[in-house]
Amino acid sequence: MTSIRISTPARRIPRRARWAERTLRRLARDPHALLAIGLVLTAMTIAVVGDHDQMDRVVAISLEFLAAQVIVAVAAPHLRPTAVQRLLIDSARFILAILYVSVVTGLLRSGDFRPAAALFIPVVALAAAQGSRPAFLVGFAAVSLYFLPVLSATSDTLGLDLQRAVALGGTAVLLSVGTRRSISVLTVTVRRLGTSLARDRRRSRQVAAVESVGRLLAANGPDSAVLERIVDLLRRDLGYDFVSVYLGSDARMRLAAQRGYDTVIDEFDGSSGVLGRVMRTKVLAFVPDVTADSDYRSAASTVHSEISAPMLVDGELVGVVNVEARATANLNQGDVETMALVADRLASALALARERERLAARAELFRRLTSFAGAVNATLDGSRLNQAIVEEVKSIIGADFVVLTILDRATSTYHIRALTPGDPGYIGAPIAPGEGLAGRAIRDRTLVVDDRFDTSRSSVMTPGTAAPDRLAGAAVPLIRDDVVVGALTLLRGDLERPFAPDEMEALPIVAGLVALAITNTFLHAEVTELSVRDALTGLFNRRYLDAALARMEAGRTRRPVADRDRSAAILFDLDHFGNINKKHGHQTGDAVLRAFADILRARFRGSDLVARFGGEEFLAVLDGATADQAVAVADEIRQSFAAVRVPGLDGALVSTTVSAGCSAMSADDDRFADIVARADVGLVMAKRAGRNRVIAA
Repeated sequence: MTSIRISTPARRIPRRARWAERTLRRLARDPHALLAIGLVLTAMTIAVVGDHDQMDRVVAISLEFLAAQVIVAVAAPHLRPTAVQRLLIDSARFILAILYVSVVTGLLRSGDFRPAAALFIPVVALAAAQGSRPAFLVGFAAVSLYFLPVLSATSDTLGLDLQRAVALGGTAVLLSVGTRRSISVLTVTVRRLGTSLARDRRRSRQVAAVESVGRLLAANGPDSAVLERIVDLLRRDLGYDFVSVYLGSDARMRLAAQRGYDTVIDEFDGSSGVLGRVMRTKVLAFVPDVTADSDYRSAASTVHSEISAPMLVDGELVGVVNVEARATANLNQGDVETMALVADRLASALALARERERLAARAELFRRLTSFAGAVNATLDGSRLNQAIVEEVKSIIGADFVVLTILDRATSTYHIRALTPGDPGYIGAPIAPGEGLAGRAIRDRTLVVDDRFDTSRSSVMTPGTAAPDRLAGAAVPLIRDDVVVGALTLLRGDLERPFAPDEMEALPIVAGLVALAITNTFLHAEVTELSVRDALTGLFNRRYLDAALARMEAGRTRRPVADRDRSAAILFDLDHFGNINKKHGHQTGDAVLRAFADILRARFRGSDLVARFGGEEFLAVLDGATADQAVAVADEIRQSFAAVRVPGLDGALVSTTVSAGCSAMSADDDRFADIVARADVGLVMAKRAGRNRVIAA
């Protein structure tokens, strides 16, 4: 079903009706017109009640008077009179009212009785309500008219006329003064009430603004976008001309948000400005007149007053909120209270945000610690582990430099074993107990923190970098089974970002994990060493020898023939060793074996492979040596061993000789087993030739 809407034009009010309505409203608001109506009605009533013969004249004069007042009331607003012109018009209308009352009083007189004379009183009262000048003018006119009958009175009526004039005049004066005072009191009361209402409205806006600030901060925290919205809110809702928020500490404040300034002051160090005074004292500053404050630093030439409120968290200064105003909108005590509240809300939000950030950072830190524990236990290779430790610690704690110092168990000294970043040339540098942060941590066996570490006192603490003279530093000892196995040193270049309490709490945990990992590498190295060393002589055992020869052989076969290095082998066998065991005992035989092993260790290079081959046999593989060179080395060893005397259990000095067979690999040879076999042939030949000799095969 389709509905049809028929629009009907709104009923228009006729123009004359509208004009009449406006006219009536004007008359209702005009005090002179209302006074005229009251006077006319009263005068007409007196005329009717008194049945005066001047009724016609009273009616005519009353209508003329009323018409004049109505015309002026309707026409005057259209003339747009000035203040002086309005005063003249009002005065003329009062005079007109006085004249009307005077004429009516004369017309309605019954002998000496003048009832209409009382109509002067409302005219005087209205004049007093209008102001002092109208009151004086009308009062003077009324009193003058009261005394006119006295001038024309006869001796019989003079006393009565004079009494009436004094009474009416005095009444007019008293009424005028009383009314004027009442009106003045009412005016002052209304003004004060208006001021109070304005103050209350402003206070309501201030409270609403503070609540808005609180809601913003609770919903989003004090990030940069929220701070920008807050300064917008303070400027828009509270009418502050200039608003700024600074964040930092009592040492330095940086601008976070501002509105109204053409020239901004980005930073305060506390040495100058009203804001700097607040940084030093941590007390709100209210400056009603900035020209009278020597600390004031101007960012806007039109500023007249300033409020600078500190944001405090547990007594610590975290920021300052600052408002300034022109002379046309001067700040007052209400603004002081408002800004104190705003600063308190901001401080609470900053404290909450800091706590949230701290908890998040703490959770992230312990997550990294869990990951770190897995990383440092992923390898038992010392060099790889050391570098992994410094890289991981640098990531976990957020340091610029990390240095790992480890105990050298053989010498009981400490050396740098890893660092990041820096010059690898510092690896191996010794660290004496008490030297630098690491040395102090090792010596004192406790965490050492120095927020302004003097790098000149220990050059190894700034490895390979052009580090500043001062660094924020910390070092923690690595202790396992009551042994200090090393130290971790962490350094930061930003002195304003020292190591936080949470980081200090995490460092001992990191140190414990690192100490365990390093101890594990020590144990692994010991186990590995035991598995490849001969327990009696300390040389490599046969198992290690076979594996090493296999690796060397595999590497050799991968290289081209022209790139293959020379190698030689020497197979030693102690002569008549079985007789030593039988005659002097196995302990003496073991001592002889150890003495020969000492000679081998002292004579061969680190690149040579020396191992116990089996029983009293020993094999040496010489890297890059020829057969002649091998024979020469073997003969030196033979001669050295022949001069050795080992004390037996019975006190006798035991000695024996050694025989050796030598062989060398050509470039075409691939198998080390072949040269070992040839060396064995040379050894057999030396034995058959009478022992105590060296023969190459």
